Amino acid sequence: MTHLRLVKNGQGDMDEVHARSLRDVIAVLAQQRGIVTAAGATFAAHLLDLAIMQLRLNVNEISEEELTGLSDFIGAELGPDKTPH
Repeated sequence: MTHLRLVKNGQGDMDEVHARSLRDVIAVLAQQRGIVTAAGATFAAHLLDLAIMQLRLNVNEISEEELTGLSDFIGAELGPDKTPH
């Protein structure tokens, strides 16, 4: 398995070359997800979804705290008796 290393420049932003590389990896993983889904491998597709989500969080520099905050907000908006639209 290839390990990706995120490199940030002096201002704390991800280097554009690395961000582009991660976007390329996301595209390949999305293609692979389609293949495993078509083959009926739903668990493998779910794992690829998680990997894609993590890479997108990294590319967009979204922290775990920000993601948790969004999740909490959505959960509070929907409430236990509401369903998503």
